[in-house]
Amino acid sequence: MNRLSSNWTLILKIFIPVFWLMFFGALTFAAFISNPIEAPQFTTKVFKIEMLAIFTSGLLFFAFTFFRLKRVDADDENIYVSNYFKTYKYPSHSIAEIIIYNHLILKVAHLHFKGKSSFGKKVFFIPFKSNLRQFAVKNNVVLRDYRS
Repeated sequence: MNRLSSNWTLILKIFIPVFWLMFFGALTFAAFISNPIEAPQFTTKVFKIEMLAIFTSGLLFFAFTFFRLKRVDADDENIYVSNYFKTYKYPSHSIAEIIIYNHLILKVAHLHFKGKSSFGKKVFFIPFKSNLRQFAVKNNVVLRDYRS
């Protein structure tokens, strides 16, 4: 089995969001339940609104970026897509194309299926480029590289 997605997927999908959300969630929760006599700087209305805005914007950022990432593996005939809780197997001929977008810091690949999959028609992952190119050549999959 060949890994088509980077090992950074686990860190970006699970570890960073969990630690960030736990820290800012606890800080936001503490701002709302703190006693104004013991911690007056944390109980002002402005601080509470700011903490709620930071927590909500972080949650939305992770929901639209890192939470969408999947782990992608492949063997000779199949491709395996996982969200780290469930793994689904698809035949490699069900892939329409793979497009790699080069963002400022990160490259993200979009795996387009010919039909509907359990994760939708499109799956996002961080590519492990050398294995991805070998897989595309071996299985006759269209691999495009875009700069965005």
